[in-house]
Parts: sequence; C-alpha cells; structure tokens
Amino acid sequence: MKSVKAVIFDVDGLLLNTEFLWLQTWKDVGTKYGVPAFGRIFHRTVGLTGQAVNDILDEELGDCAERIKLLDEARQTGMKNLDEKIAVMPGALNLLDYLKEHNILAAVATTTDRKRTDERLKKLGLYDRFSVILCGDEVIKKKPDPEIYQKVLNRLGLKTDDALVLEDTGYGVQAAHSAGIRVIMVPSVNSATEDEKEIAYAVVQSLDDVVRLFREGNL
Repeated sequence: MKSVKAVIFDVDGLLLNTEFLWLQTWKDVGTKYGVPAFGRIFHRTVGLTGQAVNDILDEELGDCAERIKLLDEARQTGMKNLDEKIAVMPGALNLLDYLKEHNILAAVATTTDRKRTDERLKKLGLYDRFSVILCGDEVIKKKPDPEIYQKVLNRLGLKTDDALVLEDTGYGVQAAHSAGIRVIMVPSVNSATEDEKEIAYAVVQSLDDVVRLFREGNL
C-alpha cells in the first residue's frame, strides 16, 4: 500500500464541533416555535448550504408560516453559539501532531466560506497547521462534486494515491471517492449509510482512530 503524503481534512463536524452545535440550535429553535420536526430536518441539511437547505425546508415544511422565522433565528443563534462554543473535535490535535512528526502534509477542503474558515481556524490555533486551505467560495461546484478535492491535490502537487481524505458526511465521502482519493469517514451527527460504508476506505469513531490506523501500518 502506498504511503500517505497528505491528509485532507473537512472542517465542519470533522475538525471542529460545528455540526453538533448547529443540531442543538435547530432542536432548540424548533421547540421554541412548536415545530419539533425542525431539529430532525437538520440531519438532511448536513454538508449543504444556501439554496440546497432552502429546498429541503420547502419539501419538509411547505407553507409553514413559521419557516422563515425558524431558519433566520436558527442562523442567528447558531452563529452566536459558534462564536462562544466552537471547539476542536476529539483526536484532531493528536492527529495533526502525528502528521507533523512524520512529515505528512495537512490540508483543508471545506464547504464553508474563506472568511469564516480562516477566523475559526485562527481562533483555535489551527490555521498554520495546514499547507493548503480551500473553501466553498473558491470553487464552482460544491460537494458531492469532486472539484474541491481535485484542486487541493493540484495545489499540493500530489496524485490521488498520495492523499487521504477525512470526512464526516456522505456528501464529502462521495466527493472524495469521485476524485479517486481514499476516504475515511468519521461520522458526526449522521451515522454512515451502507452506501457510504461501501465506498469509504474505513469508517471510524474518532480522529484518534485514524492515528491508530497510521501506527498499525494500515495507511
């Protein structure tokens, strides 16, 4: 098995605890407005942004009079929660330390825009850990399209066999798989489906498990 020269990280729900904070926010807002289904709907939106989220809300809630209020308040409250409670996911620092010690490059490929990504990574002292950071507003097509991973590889000057992708969502797993890169899934708020298990190199519980796979010689 060819050794890994670079690990490409997703951010939301994989590197940072953002998806868990968003889920709790949607649940709380749904309870406040008497629409408990709102929290459940969040699971369908994980890994998506913009119009794709609105389309799911239209499908799930239809002409619900509170739909706009629900989404607006969830966004406002969610951003406030992120400012106050954002944190690094378990095992992330351990993995980044391992990569540095073994001269393996680290990169980021996230659907989140550049401004928010830079702010969050800098706030948590992670920004300088990555050789390449590519964001959602710097590509034309979003995950599950493979564009972002193809561009990261190009910037790293590496081939598909040289890299490993870490993702928490099915959209991200599909994007990496379509780019021809091995991908390990570390599920966050949604469990892995059978299809995702089929195309992922492995499905693990935390980033500490990725370190274990490296130490055992499985990567």
